[in-house]
Amino acid sequence: MKYRSVFDIIGPIMVGPSSSHTAGAVRIGLFTRYIFGHQPEKIKITLYGSFKETYKGHGTDIALIGGLLGYNTSDKRIRTSLEDAKEAGIDFEFIESEVEHIHPNTAKLEVEAGRHSLDLIGKSIGGGKMVIFELLGFDVNLSGDFPSYFVFYKFSEKNKIHLLSEINNIFGDNKVSDNFSDSILEGVNLLVVEVLEEISTKQIERIANLEYVNEVKFADRL
Repeated sequence: MKYRSVFDIIGPIMVGPSSSHTAGAVRIGLFTRYIFGHQPEKIKITLYGSFKETYKGHGTDIALIGGLLGYNTSDKRIRTSLEDAKEAGIDFEFIESEVEHIHPNTAKLEVEAGRHSLDLIGKSIGGGKMVIFELLGFDVNLSGDFPSYFVFYKFSEKNKIHLLSEINNIFGDNKVSDNFSDSILEGVNLLVVEVLEEISTKQIERIANLEYVNEVKFADRL
């Protein structure tokens, strides 16, 4: 993991007590909120390793829920996020997993709102940083440092080559990176494109209207 400044090492301005257990957890929740694009109605959070062991004392529970409510790392409302979620009518639960041999600060978030649902798995890696390494079953590697587009498409080598050509034409110098997931689920693959700035609705529609593209999702930088 590369750090771009000293602030990436000492961590962000945050509601404590821990950059790993609080700030990193907020960012996992906030990333989930961004890509989901809806106010969650139901939330299930599975905690692993030290997250499971210390989530109440270290505030990981309030941090994850706070992020899912749209609070950033410095938002004082994180302290009351559980109460805020209850007042908003959000049903949430925490599950303590016995699975071992996984990064100690890991959480799986599953959210629902009406017919919409999303699940991902992320880990807090210190200094307020986090990595999302699974999204809807697809292997990914995301930091949330850049606006990101997620293109789900019907996999074939022809489609993959054509999609990458279209992405290069649309994003040009605005593109920071593009990465195909190693996973192919039910004939669908995922391309993740990190960019410097968000593109227009018209450009998104150009991608979404490709005949082999199933869906395009977006998550803003954290």
